[in-house]
Amino acid sequence: MDLAARTSAFYYSLLDEFCIIIMAIFLFTTLIDADRNKYRLRLINLMISLIAFCLVDTFWVLVYWDVLPRTQLLRTISNVFLYCAINICSFSMFQMLNGCLELVSPTKYNKKIPFIPFFAMIALAITTPWTGLLFSIDESGDLHRGILYIPFMIGIMGNLLFASIRAMVLAFRPENEANKELCLLVAFYGLPILIGGILRAFYVSMPSVAFGTSISVILFFVMSIREQVSMDSLTGINNRRQGERFFIRQIRTLNQKEGESDGGLYLFMADLDKFKGINDSYGHAEGDNALIVTAEALREACSQYADRCMLCRFGGDEFVLGGLFWSDEQADSFCALLKKAVAEKCARLELPYTISLSIGYERYRPEYKTLKNLLTAADKKMYRQKRGR
Repeated sequence: MDLAARTSAFYYSLLDEFCIIIMAIFLFTTLIDADRNKYRLRLINLMISLIAFCLVDTFWVLVYWDVLPRTQLLRTISNVFLYCAINICSFSMFQMLNGCLELVSPTKYNKKIPFIPFFAMIALAITTPWTGLLFSIDESGDLHRGILYIPFMIGIMGNLLFASIRAMVLAFRPENEANKELCLLVAFYGLPILIGGILRAFYVSMPSVAFGTSISVILFFVMSIREQVSMDSLTGINNRRQGERFFIRQIRTLNQKEGESDGGLYLFMADLDKFKGINDSYGHAEGDNALIVTAEALREACSQYADRCMLCRFGGDEFVLGGLFWSDEQADSFCALLKKAVAEKCARLELPYTISLSIGYERYRPEYKTLKNLLTAADKKMYRQKRGR
């Protein structure tokens, strides 16, 4: 083996080991987290599959560059492992992307259908030493692609391409305006591994799949950190910080506008009636459930105004909503919609208690000057309604 081959094998394997270290750190961070929702479980599966792929990829390159004996058997085994690992990585990424999109638009087809092509391609890779359909290794150790190599690679990349296209389509549907940012992020998350797979199909000695998948996982972690910063951990809606950012941005925009606007900025302050009674009678766990149910109902109601509405948990049992409406009459209708949504949600779930809301709102006017003054005005109206109830 010449110096150039040894150097190529060394740097290739070094890049694989670097990806393994990064993924191992992320995996450890995820495993020690107490949260075990479907999103994190899919992320764990993706990182484990990537670590396994990098190990297989390292074995493959050592055989490819003759660091390990270049025998027909060893080259066959390394390629079978490689194509299985690529397929598993791609499918894990697809499951991750599809899981994110399920939050926006649940699919109606059987969730087991994508497993059919996945297992078919695994079977193709395992049986190819006898069939030669995917690849073949001659007696000198040279690799020859089979007639199903291109369809195999298209199938692997097709899942990711399908998820990215679906995410892009969902992003520009009017009813998904509130989730547009998530859909666009999902559309781009699959691109690194998609590009990496395409490059690998043409340049077999390039560790592009490991790098592409690592970049995607890093992007997922960035999104997770962003969610922790911007989302309320109990209810899954925006937290107070995000709500304040929304209003400050809207107030600045309104102050800069001249002439006609898209409507007035309204701030709604909603508070659960007799929430302390729920905690005292049913326990704090049920009190938390009441907050979750309320948040879900409010989010469903806000989806009808997705292009002009924001919802956040402001603290305790208080929720703040912001929206652009043309008149107080439209704002009153919105309040009625919120109360109706909560009542119907409680009825469907057959809760042993009733959740009702007191809601006060105020339209922003230049004389308020700050968000604090706007909040105070809405809060006073909300407590005035609560005392009246």
